[in-house]
Amino acid sequence: MIDAKEMERRNAQLAEQIGTRLLVGGVTLEQRLRRAGRLLPRWARRDASRFVEAGRLAAHPKLARQIDEAALDKAEARLTRYLGSIDPDERRTTARLHLAGGIVLKLLIVGGLLLAVLRWRGLI
Repeated sequence: MIDAKEMERRNAQLAEQIGTRLLVGGVTLEQRLRRAGRLLPRWARRDASRFVEAGRLAAHPKLARQIDEAALDKAEARLTRYLGSIDPDERRTTARLHLAGGIVLKLLIVGGLLLAVLRWRGLI
């Protein structure tokens, strides 16, 4: 049976990994999971929500017996393996490139519309 302090430690460790790898804020695992949203795949959100629920159950001595330790160990291994594969610097660079690409595309569209209007008016 897992005690409450062990669950708190595991939840804090997962929250720290989610915060550093996905660059989301929050104090608890539940807050960081909510802020991560779709940055995590569905299976990873489901696995992390198991930890949130297990943390609630571990706080109560009789309900702590309901925690499936084998499932939590498997979920933790999957989550840490997935979060370890994420590179925060690459995510930042990709986000900046997508932003720059979107701006350039919008400028090209505005320039094309300006040329179309000038041509329609007979100015070029």
